[in-house]
Amino acid sequence: MEEQKRFVFEQATNAAIEQLQQNLQAPVIKDLELDESQFSNEHLLPEGRWKPPHPEIICAYLEQFKQHSLYTTDSAVVDFLGLNGNNGARRLRAYKTGKESPPFGVWRRLLVATGRVPQEVMPVLGFFG
Repeated sequence: MEEQKRFVFEQATNAAIEQLQQNLQAPVIKDLELDESQFSNEHLLPEGRWKPPHPEIICAYLEQFKQHSLYTTDSAVVDFLGLNGNNGARRLRAYKTGKESPPFGVWRRLLVATGRVPQEVMPVLGFFG
């Protein structure tokens, strides 16, 4: 059984490496309708130093994402971000208006998908049983 688990782990790791290589070939898109220099860049920092983004940044990033991805509606973005449940659309609207701040993990998913921050790869400390 341990040998099978290691095989599955190795296959998943190789698939992840392939995806990371493909990510380097993503197109460059430069049509953000916002001057980011007017805002702090703390929304790009790693967890622990991160600050929630300004609502204008949220709106601009989401609109650009919808224009250049398969996720062309707020409903599709809700699914992509994992805002499951009946309140997903409400939560997204609250992020866009500034009534709520997106959680780090939700925001980070958008940042990684749009190439604004690199994908985090965590070290495996051992194969614990």
